[in-house]
Amino acid sequence: MGKAWASLCCLLLFMTLLTGCWDRRELEERTSVIALGIDLVEGRQNLYKLTVQIPIPIKIAGSSGQGGGGNKDAVKIMSVTGKTVTDAVNNLQQRLNQRIFLGHTRVLAISEDVARRGMDDIIDSFRRDPQIRRLMWPVVVQGRAADLLEMKPGLIQIPVVFLMDLIENGTKMGTIPDQTMGEYLIQTSNETLQPMLNYVQAYKDDVKWKGVAVFRDQKMVGSLNDIHTWALLQLRDEKRGGDVIVPLPGKGGGYISFRPHFVRTKLEMKGSHATGQDNHSGHGVAYLCEIQGDIIEMTKNVEGSPEEVIVMLQKLIKKEMEKRARKMLDILQKQYNSDILKLGLAMRGHHYADYWRKHDWFKDFKQFPIEVKYTIKLRRLGMEMH
Repeated sequence: MGKAWASLCCLLLFMTLLTGCWDRRELEERTSVIALGIDLVEGRQNLYKLTVQIPIPIKIAGSSGQGGGGNKDAVKIMSVTGKTVTDAVNNLQQRLNQRIFLGHTRVLAISEDVARRGMDDIIDSFRRDPQIRRLMWPVVVQGRAADLLEMKPGLIQIPVVFLMDLIENGTKMGTIPDQTMGEYLIQTSNETLQPMLNYVQAYKDDVKWKGVAVFRDQKMVGSLNDIHTWALLQLRDEKRGGDVIVPLPGKGGGYISFRPHFVRTKLEMKGSHATGQDNHSGHGVAYLCEIQGDIIEMTKNVEGSPEEVIVMLQKLIKKEMEKRARKMLDILQKQYNSDILKLGLAMRGHHYADYWRKHDWFKDFKQFPIEVKYTIKLRRLGMEMH
C-alpha cells in the first residue's frame, strides 16, 4: 500500500512539470515590428512621433512558394503620435488587428533632435520591457528617423535589413563600433562611462554610416566623423579601423593607402609625465598603439632602397595616425567633454584611492593629460609589375 501511494505521489509530481504552453500565442496572431523610429512632432515638442516598419510575410520572396512584391509590398510603414513611447505604442495597437510584438525589433532609429533633447525618458521604456532584445541596434539619424524606415534600397526587400547588414559587417571588419542596446544601457548605468551610438544619414534608396554620436548624460552633444571614429576604435577596442590614405612628400604629389590588419593597444597609467598639474595630482595616461598592416595602393613610385622606402612610409603613416588620434582627443575633451574612451573606468579601477575618490572625473577629463604614440609595422608592400 505504501509503495502505491509513493508511486501516485511521484506521478502527480511529474504531472506538474507537464503543464504545456497554456499561454501560447501563435505567430500568425502577432504583428511583429522589425524597426522603430522616434521623431519629435513638428510644432509640438511635448509629443513624439513613432514610426514602425512591419514586414508582411506573405509578400516576402520565397514565402509560401510565392514571389516577392518588391520593397513597396514587403513592408508596411505606419506612424502614430504619443506623449511617451508607451503611449504611442498603445495608440498604434488601436489601429492593428493583432497584438504588437517587439521581440523581433532589430533597429531603433532616433532623430538627432530627439537625441540632443535627451533620451532618458525614451530609453526607460525599452529598459523595462522584457520583450526588447539587448542586441537591437540603436542609431541616431541625421534628420528625421522616419526617413531611415522609409528608404527603399534596391538590393534587399526589407529596407531595415540593409542597415542591419551594413552595421554587422562593419563590426566584423572592425570599422564600425559594436554598439548595441545592451552596451548603451551598460554605459548609461555606469558612473564612469559616457555613451555613444552609431550615427547614420538616410537617403531615398540607401543609408550611409557617418561615424558616432557622442553623448553626455544621455544628451547628444556632437559627433565624430568616420576617420576620428576609427582612431577611437583603435585606442579603445583594438579594432583596425578603416584604410589610411596619406599624401606622399615632394612636388609630384601622389598617395599611399595603408590597410591595418592587427592592432594592439596598451594603456600606460603613470604620474610623472603629466606636466605636474596640481588639479590632476600628477596623474596622466599614454596610449601606446601598435598597428601592423599592408600598403594596398601607391600612386607614385618612391625612390630608394626597399629598406629606406619602408622606413619612410612607416614614419608618414605614424604621423598621420597620431594626428588623427590627437584631433579626436581634442574634440572629446575640449569640445564635448565626454569620456567615451572608457578612460574613467580604468582610472577608477587602478587609482580609486589616490585619484578617483578625491576628484570629479567629468570635470577633470576636459584637461586630463593624455598622450598617444603609434608604432607602424608594414608587413608587405604588395605586388609590383616591372
